[in-house]
Amino acid sequence: MRPAFYFRLVLLTGMLAGPACAQEVIRFDEHLDSDRPEAWAMNYFTSITLLSGLSVPRSREAGSVEIAAEAGWIPYLGKGERTVGFNGTKEEDLNHSPVFARPRVTIGLPWRTALTLSYVPPLRIAGLKPHLFAFALERPLYERDPITLGVRFYGQFGEVKGPITCWSDVVKFPPGSLENPYGCEEESNDRASQRYLGLELSAAWRLGKLGGLTPWAAVSGNFLDTEAQVNALTFGYRDRSLLTSESWTFAASAGASYPLSDRIEFSLGMFYTPLPVDRPTSRDNDALFNVRALISYQFQ
Repeated sequence: MRPAFYFRLVLLTGMLAGPACAQEVIRFDEHLDSDRPEAWAMNYFTSITLLSGLSVPRSREAGSVEIAAEAGWIPYLGKGERTVGFNGTKEEDLNHSPVFARPRVTIGLPWRTALTLSYVPPLRIAGLKPHLFAFALERPLYERDPITLGVRFYGQFGEVKGPITCWSDVVKFPPGSLENPYGCEEESNDRASQRYLGLELSAAWRLGKLGGLTPWAAVSGNFLDTEAQVNALTFGYRDRSLLTSESWTFAASAGASYPLSDRIEFSLGMFYTPLPVDRPTSRDNDALFNVRALISYQFQ
């Protein structure tokens, strides 16, 4: 039997036993297949944070510094997509913010390589508290105007905390009621770890007659190492279950960059990654498709 069955059994027992079981900790750890609904949700939101290039690597002077601001659209998920808990039978709060944003700093290194660093500090935004560090090492493979080919290796480690399993719209109703069937007594403080490594190959064609407009396209392969640590008070029990998953994904992106001045460049791109999910009633490809933008300033 799945841990979800035992969890429901414990909740029912807790309802009957009453306060004698208050604050007892329960924990059912499980390693998930990559297409389980819970794993799909973890892969979906981790993919939003993939440090894609939004351009093609180019030669830079060693010691040069470029700062940038990145923003990406987070699509709204319907109720069916949000119903991922307990193997696709419990709705979770997955719509916190419509945008993911972060800064970037790129430093020129010898041998035509460059290092990009990005950090999202633990500041509570839209009910969530992220703490994410991402990096990338890139270099051009071929540069001969107007064509550029490049490669990027990137990764991330960190986490996001917030109310995912029990949230404000649910806890205002009595535990066990129709609106709160899983017995949430307070907002949860769940933790989602978002770790990945990826390799991206990209190509660009500079259009000199259009002011330097440069269309680009990229493909990448990614290894996602994710986990969700529940921290919720339900029916008097503190649920500390841990779900883990590992997945390989493919992604493709395309867009264009344009120099606004000698030092400022703007890039806009579309991102797509297929994400299979095996729900109780169907098996689908609930892919992530979003739009991302980057504006950068070159100091040297």
